[in-house]
Amino acid sequence: MPPQSSIELEIAEAEYKRNLEKEEKLGRKEGMADAYGKLGTLYITLGHLDKAEDMFKKSLKMEEKLANKEGMASDYGYLGTIYQMRDDLEQAEAMFKKSLKVNQELGRKQGMLTVYGKLAEVYYTRRDLDQAEDMFKKQLEMEEELDNKEAIAKIYGFLGDIYRLRLDFNQAEELYKKSLQLFAATGAGQMVEVMQEMLANLKKRKVS
Repeated sequence: MPPQSSIELEIAEAEYKRNLEKEEKLGRKEGMADAYGKLGTLYITLGHLDKAEDMFKKSLKMEEKLANKEGMASDYGYLGTIYQMRDDLEQAEAMFKKSLKVNQELGRKQGMLTVYGKLAEVYYTRRDLDQAEDMFKKQLEMEEELDNKEAIAKIYGFLGDIYRLRLDFNQAEELYKKSLQLFAATGAGQMVEVMQEMLANLKKRKVS
């Protein structure tokens, strides 16, 4: 399990730094890339985004030297997340696209699935609704293959939001109902309440 408490995080940081120092002395690029990545993930958890960015850039440099495309795809994804957390959506989009390209080349479905979701979030935040819809639908197709009902329910909710923002209330209602049905089937009580509220608000807008 990843470290959670502040003390555990401090201990983990010290351990990762020791591992990094050891790998650097031995000149082992694989070990260095791994240590940079672990520190980067830790710094994201701590909210130290500048440090996290530095670690993932160093990890990426090592992965490029090793021609480790899987590692590169992961680093691009983490860098995209860092830029997204800073609301630098242009940079986030660029990194996620690089990650997606490598994942597609490798045929890594899980990586593609994650990045489709990330790009969808970026486009949705930017209110680029057509591109957001495209990414959510690609994500939806893959989640349906996996029969991941809770993820499918969330995507239906986002697609409903897109149609609501386009003032296509009938399509929005249909998608919210699909989302509600799946959340109910998975026992996600809190999300059932959220979707019921979304439908109630939508009904008011349709009447007015």
